[in-house]
Amino acid sequence: MIFLETDSDPTEWLLMPLRWDSTDERQGWAQKNADMLWRLREKRPKRRDIRALAKRLDMLAEGIPGRIPAHQVFLYAPDPRRIPLAFFALTVPSDGDRTTQLREAVQADRDSPVRPTEVDTFNTERLGEGLRSLRYWGSREGALMMSLNFAWRLEEFGVDLSVRTVADDPGWLAAHLDEVDTFARSLWSTGAADGAQPA
Repeated sequence: MIFLETDSDPTEWLLMPLRWDSTDERQGWAQKNADMLWRLREKRPKRRDIRALAKRLDMLAEGIPGRIPAHQVFLYAPDPRRIPLAFFALTVPSDGDRTTQLREAVQADRDSPVRPTEVDTFNTERLGEGLRSLRYWGSREGALMMSLNFAWRLEEFGVDLSVRTVADDPGWLAAHLDEVDTFARSLWSTGAADGAQPA
């Protein structure tokens, strides 16, 4: 079920299904989108480039469901040379104080050893007032990591919504924050996600 809609550019923000009827269906989706993304960039893309992107998309489509909590996933793919960045959308039943729960959803008070977590109010016309945070930490391999987290309470549906991503290239994500904020402001909800368990 698609419960979160956007009118952002569908050639940059791909809606990734979380369930597949077959491996062929999943691989077909990856091939079709890889071909589209490259042909938008170049008139005659190299076959090896299309194959490489199709493989990356297929690995994401195979690896994310069941491993990362999400009811819906968007892939940000502005450059076919890069691995698309996954944004995970999740709803949980609203419970308790709004501010406390939204701060928890955006990891506002989680450990951020590299620099303090940046937490701001984030307003959208469609989802109302929410929170946005940037949190930094080091991976086990010593790489600088950054998570970008959004959260809103959707009173009409009785749920809290979070949308988040994790990047191992904070500089690249920081350079695209305006585009990501525009995407977040484009979202609207048609209801709560089906079922209590994410895919």
